[in-house]
Amino acid sequence: MSSETGKILTTDGIPLEVSLKKAERKNKIKAFLLVAPLLLFLLITYIFPIGDMLMRSVDDKMVTEMLPKTYKSMEKWDGKELPPEEVFESFYLDFQKLVEEKRDGKLSTQLNYTKNGFKSILKKLRRKAKNFEEGNYKEQIMAVHQRWADVEYWRAIQRRAPAYTSQKYLKGIDMYKNEEGNIVNVEEDRRIHRILWLRTLEIAFFVTLLCFLMAYPIAHLLATLPMKYSNLLMICVLLPFWTSLLVRTASWMILLQQQGVVNDFFVMIGLVADDNSCLLY
Repeated sequence: MSSETGKILTTDGIPLEVSLKKAERKNKIKAFLLVAPLLLFLLITYIFPIGDMLMRSVDDKMVTEMLPKTYKSMEKWDGKELPPEEVFESFYLDFQKLVEEKRDGKLSTQLNYTKNGFKSILKKLRRKAKNFEEGNYKEQIMAVHQRWADVEYWRAIQRRAPAYTSQKYLKGIDMYKNEEGNIVNVEEDRRIHRILWLRTLEIAFFVTLLCFLMAYPIAHLLATLPMKYSNLLMICVLLPFWTSLLVRTASWMILLQQQGVVNDFFVMIGLVADDNSCLLY
């Protein structure tokens, strides 16, 4: 059937082109619904965990969340000299709250990553802080340990202010950010990661090359030999893989059989009855 405009119509009067597009759209939706469970499985077990891991690798909000008052009072500090009394007081209040919540250990670990020596001075501060008098916190904290009078330790705290950091990735290539915020190499005697990266790539290259040199002739033979010989050669190639699989299967059978180690242990602790301890069917 055709309309006055020359368009081909279906029996119900809808243009054929529109009807075909509608049918094609339905087929696409059906195809998507068929793969939707697999896509959801990949998202839950693969994409989301990797994304979460990547976010954690650059996330650096832990210290700022533990010292909110300190970072609030540090906003006007230029970092050239020791911070003012306000910063010391805020740090004391934040630290005392962490001690009450028993989270000061996490803070010392995190700050020790930024600058060595924080763990010892924070432990000493925890012991002394309970005897502090109200006010004049700057002098009281500096009296606990001489490092508290070193501006470098306060700069180290300030450097943890950003919510995201590249420090973990820099460590992986033997680099770090110095006090000025510049990316520099670590000392030569501590550069181990680059050596490991190069060694890994070198081994991977030679293993790939060796596998290619071994596999290509076998694959060529399998493709050119008569069927009876190629089947025999294929069996010889697959035999090591099947042997490994059979050994692992047999191991599970030994563990899970009626008188196996796992069954006997479950019966011993009373988790299952002796007459209902079959884990292998």
